[in-house]
Amino acid sequence: MNEILTIAGLILLVLAVLFSVKKIYDFIDMQKVIQRDTYENYDIYRAAQKFAFGTPVDEIREILTNSYELDDKQIEETMLLALPHRTDTDGGYLAFIKAVNRVLGQEIYS
Repeated sequence: MNEILTIAGLILLVLAVLFSVKKIYDFIDMQKVIQRDTYENYDIYRAAQKFAFGTPVDEIREILTNSYELDDKQIEETMLLALPHRTDTDGGYLAFIKAVNRVLGQEIYS
């Protein structure tokens, strides 16, 4: 009888450890998702790079249309703010990023 209780206790202990490890991994994965979803959209950086290299505005609008952060009105406002700076030494990259931040109302991209 004692052997059965000992084995049952060991099984419960192993299950408790496995459950704790699973919860820790779930927490780590959730933190990765939260960080990735709340901060930066890399389509914005890709659009800024293409803007700096002189890519036509229609292609940049297409990239931004696929972005989940900007709607059509915000895209047009971003382009209006950034286009005058296309002749800057960096091709307007920094001005484009600043325009996106201004349209979104917060400093997300740097």
